[in-house]
Amino acid sequence: MSKTTTSFIVFILLLAIGINVQAAEPDMTTAEFRQLYNSLLAGKTLSTTTEQDGVTVVTERRFGQLLDLAEDDYDIPVQSVITKTKDGKQIQKITVDILDRVHNLGDSAIIYEEARGMVVENPDTEPLNTNEEEFLGLFRIAKNQKGGFDVHNFGLIPSVVVKDGKNELVGSNISYSCYAENGLSKCVLTVRDYNLGDYKPLVGYELKETVGGDYVEAAEETKQ
Repeated sequence: MSKTTTSFIVFILLLAIGINVQAAEPDMTTAEFRQLYNSLLAGKTLSTTTEQDGVTVVTERRFGQLLDLAEDDYDIPVQSVITKTKDGKQIQKITVDILDRVHNLGDSAIIYEEARGMVVENPDTEPLNTNEEEFLGLFRIAKNQKGGFDVHNFGLIPSVVVKDGKNELVGSNISYSCYAENGLSKCVLTVRDYNLGDYKPLVGYELKETVGGDYVEAAEETKQ
């Protein structure tokens, strides 16, 4: 890991001091995570389907093979494809290229996640492309009781909710839990939003009550 990357990660960790990490299980090393990722996700596609207002939304996450970097670090390319259809016709398709950079920090594996580009396809129009890179979050990896791994964000990720017709800033806590079930890989995404109180430098926002219920999305391995 470069000195610049290390400094940036330490800076982010300092900002996250005081945030209560939800994962109760032990952290994983990069070697442990490598082994679990290769058995659970590498080369696989996990999919989930939802229905809303007559629109079918299929979300696919395509997990690539590990790309080794220096020492214990490696990259994981992930492609997220969201396809919306209505009455059997595609009305929109969004493809996001994501890079998860797995680093060793104090014998624990952490993920620095960034978006590398996005393509939006709508009927009868040219696809919209962007190659801008965007930081998505810093995450820790822990073992779970199902023989897989859990991924949690270090600090709350800023988000916006609409309440009484007004936009309000909230903080999102993200959990991504992966494990094998009935011979197939499964990942469950849980997002919990909190109202935010006062902000203190190098500590963060005061957590208040949660906003609404948890958003939960379960994705299962697509059989080949």
